[in-house]
Amino acid sequence: MSDFFLIAEIIDFYDYEGAVIIKSFSDFPERFLKLKKVYVDFFGKKKELLIEKSKQIDDKIVLKFERFNTTEDVRFLLNNKLYVDSENLYELPEDSFYIHDLIDSEVYFGKEFFGKLIDILNVQNQDVYVIKTKDEREVLIPAVKKFFNEVLTNEKKIILSEEAEIFRYEN
Repeated sequence: MSDFFLIAEIIDFYDYEGAVIIKSFSDFPERFLKLKKVYVDFFGKKKELLIEKSKQIDDKIVLKFERFNTTEDVRFLLNNKLYVDSENLYELPEDSFYIHDLIDSEVYFGKEFFGKLIDILNVQNQDVYVIKTKDEREVLIPAVKKFFNEVLTNEKKIILSEEAEIFRYEN
């Protein structure tokens, strides 16, 4: 498992003092208001950026990094993705999961193996799980609580509910 987790991308300048606007990949934008550091990838190596200030303005998150004081200082950061280390993962509410904890989970109907979760799509603000079945079909199941009896991230195992039976024979 990776030691770094993708949380955002720098998309624009905010002001002439080196602040940037980010696009959050998190369902919890308030996480950025408490972060002290993030990492950016340079040629395959993660480099730490210390956050001097952060704020939310309407639907935008603005970050100001220490020692970056002009637009020119941050120009090379544009379009770079931001990561956190495992120590700075946001504590999720109950029944919420990180994508990296779900990917490659085995999926079951009761005790019967159904397939493996291979991807998670975000369709109109709704997550949809992509399950590769044992007969190599891809089945899409909305990430709605009623379709799941248990999600055991520590075991990489997901147990579907009876209501999810409608997806069993989907083409």
